[in-house]
Amino acid sequence: MTSARTSGWTGLAAAGLFAGALGVFAALDPTYSHLTNAVSELGAVGAPNQLAWNLIGFIAVGLLLAAFGRGLGREIATPSASGLLILFGLAFAATAIPADMSDLGSPGSTAHIVASQAVLLFWALALIRLLFVRRAGPALRWIAAVALALAVGAIIVRGLEALQPGLSQRLSFAVVFGWVAATSLVLLRRAP
Repeated sequence: MTSARTSGWTGLAAAGLFAGALGVFAALDPTYSHLTNAVSELGAVGAPNQLAWNLIGFIAVGLLLAAFGRGLGREIATPSASGLLILFGLAFAATAIPADMSDLGSPGSTAHIVASQAVLLFWALALIRLLFVRRAGPALRWIAAVALALAVGAIIVRGLEALQPGLSQRLSFAVVFGWVAATSLVLLRRAP
């Protein structure tokens, strides 16, 4: 299997696993609402399925994202983008450090929040880098540009509190995983 094909399937697996796990674990907790609760609350201290969510929803997905990033970087021969995307995936896995929703200043909560911010930072830097990689081709550069524009829009929506907090977070996740899925499909089309 080529690097493009492997990376494409890995990216689709990451996006699918995250969406599926989010749906299943949210359904398992009758007090959880996609409108008002953060995704982190599924793996927070004391959550009903804390360990399972953190292993599947954050660690497994994060490792798949890191593998996807490595493969994408190899496919377009760009070590800097690859490194940033690997860090994006590893930071995503690190969000498995459980937040304590009753003490957001606790070491675990702080580590979780820092990892969450690192996810977005490394992802955005990687996409900015992809905009300038000729070998990425017009499709991957266009997808990166659209994702960055949508991310800015999601940040504005969140800042304006135009949506419920949980819903605005889902919008951000949709942008990130939409980019992963769209990029994966391009890679699969490129693969021999």
